[in-house]
Amino acid sequence: MKKQYITKAYINDLTDKEKATGVFGTPPKVIRKGEKYRKALSVTQKFIYEELWDLIGKAIHKGQVDNKGRVYVEVSYSYMAVACDISEGTARNILKGDGKYNQLFELGLLSIKKRKDRETSEYYVMAPVYEGVDKAFLTQDITTPSMIKDAEELSAKKNKKKNVSKRETENKQLEEERKTDTVEDTAHYDVIKREEINNTPDFDEPKQEKKMEQVPEPQEKPIAVKKYVEERSSQTGFYSIVLVEKLANGSLQETDLKKKFPKAQYSTILNYARENYEVKQVEIPIG
Repeated sequence: MKKQYITKAYINDLTDKEKATGVFGTPPKVIRKGEKYRKALSVTQKFIYEELWDLIGKAIHKGQVDNKGRVYVEVSYSYMAVACDISEGTARNILKGDGKYNQLFELGLLSIKKRKDRETSEYYVMAPVYEGVDKAFLTQDITTPSMIKDAEELSAKKNKKKNVSKRETENKQLEEERKTDTVEDTAHYDVIKREEINNTPDFDEPKQEKKMEQVPEPQEKPIAVKKYVEERSSQTGFYSIVLVEKLANGSLQETDLKKKFPKAQYSTILNYARENYEVKQVEIPIG
């Protein structure tokens, strides 16, 4: 099959009635993308208008005009149904000029010249209005502000679903870490209790001075008697979230939760901390 490449000369021939190109110009972009028409018309209504636009171009070259020089086309519901691959009922609802789907008429893009019978009418197809932002479509194909906004909202919805899934994974990770710490603390507590019991004197023995054996300091991590989280910040903004553990021996042990969970967001870590620990705000200098 021979390939028909589109060239500049081909485009110039589109409006030349002497050239057998089969078309007479592309429909106005403002109908699909303009602020005035983009959301006011359905996809099917836009498709029908574009078909009528093509028919009006052919009618101009045929000299099909009224006594005032206004071009018109004659169309039946069945023709439009076949041309646009829609049902005849849909074509009728859009082209009859009244009812729920008469937006083409309300927006001044279509008008009935004459009804020939129940299925066929003559129509005037009007040019669109270019006003406000839509004036740019007279010289170029633009992306309007509402199109940009709608695209951003669609992208935000898609990313929100991804972020929700990510947060659930990170929360689960934090929960598993907390469970691990709890198990370790409980196990260490059991070891200390057993050592205390094993080294407690038997009070049934006769009372006498007995030197208590010194209990060796446990090698495991000391028991954390208190845990809280510090939200540390400075005048330059948020800095870190630190888990502070006050141990039984009086010392403090700090864990930078951001470093411990590098893939988790600050908000995720902070929300988890607020649910499980007391959170304190501390302002620190950053040098």
